[in-house]
Amino acid sequence: MSTDYQRTRTPYPMSWVNHREIGPFYEGPVYIWDIDKTYLNTRFSQLKGLLRIPFELGVDKDAYPGVVALLQGLREGPDGDQHCPLYFVSASPRQIRDSVERKMLLDGIEFDGLSFKDPLHLFMRGQFSQLTEQIAFKLAALVRLAGDLPDGAQCHLFGDDAEQDALIYSLFGDIIAGRLRGDDLLATLLALGVRDVYCKKIVTAVAALPARELVRSISIHLVRAADGASIGGFGPHVSGYASAGAVASHLVREGLLGERSAQHVMAGSSPGEVVRGAVDADPEGWLTPRSYRSGA
Repeated sequence: MSTDYQRTRTPYPMSWVNHREIGPFYEGPVYIWDIDKTYLNTRFSQLKGLLRIPFELGVDKDAYPGVVALLQGLREGPDGDQHCPLYFVSASPRQIRDSVERKMLLDGIEFDGLSFKDPLHLFMRGQFSQLTEQIAFKLAALVRLAGDLPDGAQCHLFGDDAEQDALIYSLFGDIIAGRLRGDDLLATLLALGVRDVYCKKIVTAVAALPARELVRSISIHLVRAADGASIGGFGPHVSGYASAGAVASHLVREGLLGERSAQHVMAGSSPGEVVRGAVDADPEGWLTPRSYRSGA
């Protein structure tokens, strides 16, 4: 298991590792995945899930049908030999990182980096609401990762509708593109219920990053609303899928996944179609719906 994790308190308490330095001229896809309810059928974002951590091993965790083949196919690229960058940003606690890495080893998933929340730090400071609140952590982790990515990176983010991943990923896209920063970002995060101290730290961290369009697509596993109702308020940059087979077919059409890899996904998953966000694309390029933005 990895022993070179770094811990940071700014802009949010987390533990992370990055095994890969991507060249400055890389212009291909970068895949960023959630773990809980996207790759693994777990729920560590809930307190009762946290209590099970010391008793679970990697072999105890179940991957969703077809997702392992999907991750392997995205890693290989449409030609089968591209070794595309693959990162995981998970609000699961850092105490499960060895277990998650063992599961990835068993599944044959190569990854370049992992980020986990540091709940013990939050618990010791009495910030109990932060144990299950995800916006501040995920935004902070994505912003930190963005600092390691070249300007030409094309980020494709995968999450689920059990939390607020469509919103978080859209916010991240607008933040990195420079559309949402400074006082407008601060007001938006405060309105979303993010703790004041983390709002300010995120705003400060973002200010040091160049403005660029990193986010190309957002794919949401529909575990709460299979009909796509949970992403209806977003634009077409957000796609919802009920099965790995459904999103695999979509990714083949987008030129991100090879036909052979898609067949492996379909062998272990049910077919289907993706559901697009129901709102028209914003003419100014905004990814975050106006109803979530304050002052912008």
